[in-house]
Amino acid sequence: MMQIQDSKVVVVVRDSLCQRSAAKPCGRNSIMKKSSIAMLAMAAAVSFQANAATGVDPLTQVQPVDAEWFYNGTEPDHIVEVPSFNVPATGVIDYIDSVIPLEFGEEKWVKAVQFIPGDKRVLHHLLSYVVADTPDAGEGMLDETVNDPRREFLEGYAPGKEYATEFPENTGIRVPDGSALRMSIHYTSFGQETTDSTRVGLWFADENNEPEYEYHTYSVATPMNQIQIPAGAMNHEASSSHVFEDDILLYGFRAHMHYRGKAMSARVVYPDNTSEDIINVADYNFAWQPTYRLDEPMVLPAGSRVVVEGLFDNSQYNLGVPDPTVDAMGGLQSWEEMFIGYFSYTDLPE
Repeated sequence: MMQIQDSKVVVVVRDSLCQRSAAKPCGRNSIMKKSSIAMLAMAAAVSFQANAATGVDPLTQVQPVDAEWFYNGTEPDHIVEVPSFNVPATGVIDYIDSVIPLEFGEEKWVKAVQFIPGDKRVLHHLLSYVVADTPDAGEGMLDETVNDPRREFLEGYAPGKEYATEFPENTGIRVPDGSALRMSIHYTSFGQETTDSTRVGLWFADENNEPEYEYHTYSVATPMNQIQIPAGAMNHEASSSHVFEDDILLYGFRAHMHYRGKAMSARVVYPDNTSEDIINVADYNFAWQPTYRLDEPMVLPAGSRVVVEGLFDNSQYNLGVPDPTVDAMGGLQSWEEMFIGYFSYTDLPE
């Protein structure tokens, strides 16, 4: 263990980063990680002393920074106002499912999208889909491990995503006339009651320059009811796969697990049984889940199988595990687990 001490406060940091991989000695990266934790612990100690002296609860002093629209220096062509939600100070909050009609009066192509939370402190994440605006548009739970042909994934938000997502050249999300935006929103309490009013900015392609190809996202996942990670397991393996029946052009990949996620990789097995690595997220971090856009799109011929493989760490050496003495089960909340690889692609141009 490392111990940081001054005259009033003692902060102990469990030195476990090297123990997570007992077969390897501590390298430069591990030392840097330990130094970062030590610095954070020192900062926490100083902050604790300062607030203890004043009697001020630091949570009441945190104010979110106003965000701006970031896409070519322009305002969105359309802004979707998500219904406001009052977030309580404490407690577990069920996912919010919201359906908002998109009354454009004609078909549109979205070339870029950005989310601006009303209060970043409570918006854990959200997922948005284009669906038909029908009376049953909001029925059933939005399960992100299931690919429902009745919806098209638009984009998601997680803390730190301050920019607009622009889809690759000559691609976009098609929004037919009579569509709605269905959103799955996850709020978390933080000790102070607040209200969130998130906005979604949409930039459209010019009518005389509409994309030729629809941008799709397909989730390759282990169903949540099939996830069970044994207590204390340091390298619990998981895998899932999918065969694309048509020729596609693969643009990107995003890994998604929760606190026990340790690593995830993706590869493709071609119809001739040769294989090629797509990506290796060797040091997965729940707080850093970007979509990795390939430098050059990959051509996957019909019959190609994509394979997602990963590791979970449910041991005492993983500082993010809520309780390493119990099995971890699949579920929506962060203290439960998911295993999803998202593949972004278009149909292969002829």
